[in-house]
Amino acid sequence: MDLSASSTSSPGEAAHRYAAALFDMALDTGDVDGVEAGLSALAKTVAENDDLHEALRSPLYKSEDKQAVLAELTSKIALPDLAQRFIGVVAMNGRAGDIAGMAAAFAERAARHRGATRVAARTAKDLTAAQAETLTSIVSKALGRDVDVEFEVDPALIGGLQLRVGSRLVDASLRAKLDGLTNAMKGA
Repeated sequence: MDLSASSTSSPGEAAHRYAAALFDMALDTGDVDGVEAGLSALAKTVAENDDLHEALRSPLYKSEDKQAVLAELTSKIALPDLAQRFIGVVAMNGRAGDIAGMAAAFAERAARHRGATRVAARTAKDLTAAQAETLTSIVSKALGRDVDVEFEVDPALIGGLQLRVGSRLVDASLRAKLDGLTNAMKGA
């Protein structure tokens, strides 16, 4: 998954509208954190299963079928009731393929509500808890504000990391350096 084009980094307009509506309802019920965690878990589950991801995006499957699959999945993940009902409405409205974007847009709103900035960090391998905490602290200090960091693993980076803050991408991966070197050699 390319961080620069990831649905978790740039949700579409519809995803923002749906997330805004859900966020308002979650505020009313006082369960912003629970809904955010549930949506994040669901989006991660969908992203990790290519067949499920493609089926939810495909117009070949009926909305009712997508809703049934998502209902089963959300109950296994134990999403809060509000989030489960929301996912059902999303599926029936033909937007099941936008779940990752909605989760990302919801997380952005929740981070702003908490006074934090959402940052996506992609590394070549899983970070330890101490490494993740150190990276979060460094990014927070560099930006001068609290941050919520969402970690992703992409072995294709080879080493280093990529950080996305809003529309800015900082690519300090070994893959990017090798690509730059390859392009420089082609031009020589």
